[in-house]
Amino acid sequence: MNYSEQYKEHIEYTFAAFYKIVLYHAALGVYKKLRKKQQFEVSLDYLREFDFEPVTTTDEYFVKYDMPTTFTVRGKTVIVESEQLAAALLRLPEKRREVLFLRYYLGYSDTEIGWIYGISRSAVFRRRKVALRFMRKEMEALEDEE
Repeated sequence: MNYSEQYKEHIEYTFAAFYKIVLYHAALGVYKKLRKKQQFEVSLDYLREFDFEPVTTTDEYFVKYDMPTTFTVRGKTVIVESEQLAAALLRLPEKRREVLFLRYYLGYSDTEIGWIYGISRSAVFRRRKVALRFMRKEMEALEDEE
């Protein structure tokens, strides 16, 4: 198609006008967002030192307890540093206590523990479940005593 020069010029001006309108409204949107953002934000330069509350936590993970208790499980020594936990563990029957130590302290799976004792994996799971329930009750009782 053969368009006249006048028509081509008209299309260019129309496109330029449309482009200017789109850019204008995009800029308005950006300015509007910035204004809203400024209403809710405060620059850190304007805050004084006493406005900041220290954001810290204290962790008792590495706190040493008075007397660690040692247990021997299958020839391996397990150290329990919490006196409350050690007292609750001592109240458990020996087989259930060993299941807990093998699982949580020595990292054995239920299947491996079952091979050691010659019982099924589900029996190990039940022993562990009953032992954990008993431990929960004992720990709550010990907390109530204090």
